[in-house]
Amino acid sequence: MKLENKIAVVTGGGGGIGRQTCRLLAGEGAKIVVADRVLEDAERTAAELSDAGATAVPMHVEMADDDSIRKLAEQSVERFGHIDILVNNAGARVFGPVTDATLEDWAFILDVNLRGPGLSCKYLIPHMRQGGSIINISSANGVVGRPGMALYDASKAGLLALTRSMACDHADQGIRINAVLPGPTLTDFHIKRAAAEGRELDAGLTRPHDDGPGILRRQGLPEEIAAAVVFLATDDASFVTGACFNIDGGLSAIAQRN
Repeated sequence: MKLENKIAVVTGGGGGIGRQTCRLLAGEGAKIVVADRVLEDAERTAAELSDAGATAVPMHVEMADDDSIRKLAEQSVERFGHIDILVNNAGARVFGPVTDATLEDWAFILDVNLRGPGLSCKYLIPHMRQGGSIINISSANGVVGRPGMALYDASKAGLLALTRSMACDHADQGIRINAVLPGPTLTDFHIKRAAAEGRELDAGLTRPHDDGPGILRRQGLPEEIAAAVVFLATDDASFVTGACFNIDGGLSAIAQRN
């Protein structure tokens, strides 16, 4: 129970990597604020954790809305008194090259993926105690290029710079700030998107196969990403700050080699 009685806020906690992060944090004894733009998803995750004996509270948040993020911070502190861990996991995607992007697309992706984490830090850092930990979920494609995802990848690259600079700014307060960079990961988002397009994703994508990405030639599982988040949240990572962890099955290593 490395996080016993620690208070964690997880955005995007209603599904995918966020839900698995909530599960693993709770398994280490943390009390969880499960925040999501879809309140029903947050409630489902919180109920699962509560049924397992953990303390979990669902809350609504819109990461593109300043007032919503401030309200999340206020309600979290009102409920628990302080915060020990913040996981900025919530994110959005815009598909296509910059030649197809509108001003609204740019505003949306940057608001959710870059400004949103910055604002959650702004409102929650004042309530974090010595030894606090912030983990920003970026992407391996913040450092590895690919076609068709220019806006998303740019926003995730910006989150890496934000992580490093905030780590410098808040070290004297005893707050560590790091980023996790997931590679291709089979999450609820991808499964639902495929279903909406009339496709069914093969669960075998998470097993090594000929066309699989990275050195391990497969997609990751949400719990494999969540495990790295939990490590950074614990005192096992007490000497780690400003770091950007590639949890990507070797995708970035291959890109550097090529």
